[in-house]
This record gives sequence, structure tokens and C-alpha cells, in this order.
Amino acid sequence: MNFLFVIFVQRTGVDWLSVAVGSGHGAISAARKSEKKVEARLNIEHLDRIRRSTGVPLVLHGGTGIRKAGIMASIRHGIAKINIATAIRQPYERAIRVAPAAAEEAVYKAMLTVIRDDLELEGSADRLNPQESNTRKEIR
Repeated sequence: MNFLFVIFVQRTGVDWLSVAVGSGHGAISAARKSEKKVEARLNIEHLDRIRRSTGVPLVLHGGTGIRKAGIMASIRHGIAKINIATAIRQPYERAIRVAPAAAEEAVYKAMLTVIRDDLELEGSADRLNPQESNTRKEIR
């Protein structure tokens, strides 16, 4: 199959490939950047086709707003890296008006919410790489 993504990977020799499979990259317009992001509907069949055809790790941009089931399905079908920014950027932008320290705390709390509540991934690094489990710091 000569899909454009296969040709791109072959000609460029990229190590990773960012894919468009239904997620939205960022809160698109300035008018909507403080609003909740529209929920994505990932095309897992297309994602799987890309994974099978290219043989490189795949990257998903626009991870904010994708339900946990969609994230897990994307991982099972080739996604190796997920960028989640809107859920962290919005609290930062609200808090930076107060003080840098407030923004730092807001980002930290937002990150914990994504890991613990949204994706329920707390402690998954130790399950994936148990040899390093005793070197990891506990999240406060």
C-alpha cells in the first residue's frame, strides 16, 4: 500500500510519526482557548493501519479531552507518546496572572488530575519498568 504516511516515513527516515486520527490539537482559537475542549473521536482502525504500515512509534497530539478508553485503545494500536497540553495550559494561564508560584502550583495540580483522575495512570511506570521502581519518588 502506498499511503502518503508510508511514503513520508520512507523518504524522511523519521523515528516518530505524529498522526491525525481524530484528536484536536489545542483549544483552537483565542476566543475558545479558555473553554473546555471538544471531545475527540479517534479512528482506531486508521491508527492501526498506520502502525502496521510504517513500523515507527506514533505520537498523538491533542490528548486533552480524549476519554481514558480512547487513550488506552490508541496505545494498544501504536501510540507511544501522547501530548496533553490544554488541560495543563489553561490552569497555568489563569494562575500566572496572580503569580509565577501560583502558576507552578496550578500546573502541578492539573498534571496530577490528568494522571490520577482522567487517565488513572498513577504508578504505571513501576508496572512497566519494575527494575526502576525503588528509584522513583512518590507523587505528593
